[in-house]
Amino acid sequence: MFSDHYQAAWEQIAGLRRQRAASPAALRPLLASDFVPLLWEEEFGTGGALDRAILGRAAALKSALYGGRVFAIVPIYVTSICSEQCVYCNYRAGNKGIGVERRRLSDPELEQEAQYLVEQKGLRVLELVYATDPRMRVDAMCRHVELLRRLLDSRGGGLVAISAEALEESEYRLLVGAGLSISVLWQETYDKSRYPMLHPGKTKKANFEYRMDAYERMLLAGVPHVGIGVLSGLAEWKQDWAMLMLHEEYLRQCGRGATILGIPRLKRAPGALLQESPFTPTRQEFVVTVALHNIFSPTTAAFVSTREEWDVCVELARGGGCLFTLNCSTTPGGYSLQHGGCQFTSHSYDAPVYSAKLWAEGLEPIFLWKHQDLLGECQLEAACR
Repeated sequence: MFSDHYQAAWEQIAGLRRQRAASPAALRPLLASDFVPLLWEEEFGTGGALDRAILGRAAALKSALYGGRVFAIVPIYVTSICSEQCVYCNYRAGNKGIGVERRRLSDPELEQEAQYLVEQKGLRVLELVYATDPRMRVDAMCRHVELLRRLLDSRGGGLVAISAEALEESEYRLLVGAGLSISVLWQETYDKSRYPMLHPGKTKKANFEYRMDAYERMLLAGVPHVGIGVLSGLAEWKQDWAMLMLHEEYLRQCGRGATILGIPRLKRAPGALLQESPFTPTRQEFVVTVALHNIFSPTTAAFVSTREEWDVCVELARGGGCLFTLNCSTTPGGYSLQHGGCQFTSHSYDAPVYSAKLWAEGLEPIFLWKHQDLLGECQLEAACR
């Protein structure tokens, strides 16, 4: 498990950040030691020649693999009842009503929300999102996956994704058996000293190593697409991204790796204790870091979310090959049921309207996509030549 290699990886970064960085043209995909030194280059993230070279190569690689195709995905929040105390989240248990309505959807309500998104917005990849709700265990999650699977199959197909607490390998196997295609989980931060301050208490999420090893449990359970990532702004972001790449390299060496990259930046949430941070990367630093990762692993799809303004989303999607959120509500029942509240500040880009805007930017939104559309290792070598 990566937790057994964590300390060595953390110490490795100290040496890599002093190492002379290679030019963007000389970078070798999936070799973290080539990429990490660039994060500490003085010119990195300043809008200069180095950034332009990284952005240009990343867009060219993505375009060669995906031709501007972006893969639509929509979150459906199932519950806002949470036992965690994450200081940056509006759903933290200690928030007694600031910008949040505590509820969990019934099965008929969940089906109504999903049916609305499929039939009214044309969205066919649905992401179930759960807070750490003690009444939403894996049996309920499996039931929800099966419900969405039946709905999608009756309307021509689609995929079901999940974002939930870290689970056991046996629980991920049950979800795969129920029809799950995608599981995403963000490590939040790799800084072990800050992690307990950000996630106080003795809950499952407070267990740093258990969460970090969840990706291997997903892969062992046969989850087709696994999403890994950090929440930039919780700790020194360059260190977090360096550790993220080392973690991904480790997973690849062990067999299959993650195929989806979580790229959220810290945003304000009305009832959170942590509203802003000196660790949050600027827009330029953020966009160039995602582009650098697109060179590191061109077949890993960045998860572009509505935490960001539209123009930032479009910039992150250059060349295609990313997951792209259009319609978005971060509260249970926020679509057809019109419930209020939020997990964090976000936008919503109505699919029928913003699809045309994507086309105008040279991007092709794909609403009904399949496992193989995210492409595999067989395409990587050709794209990188």
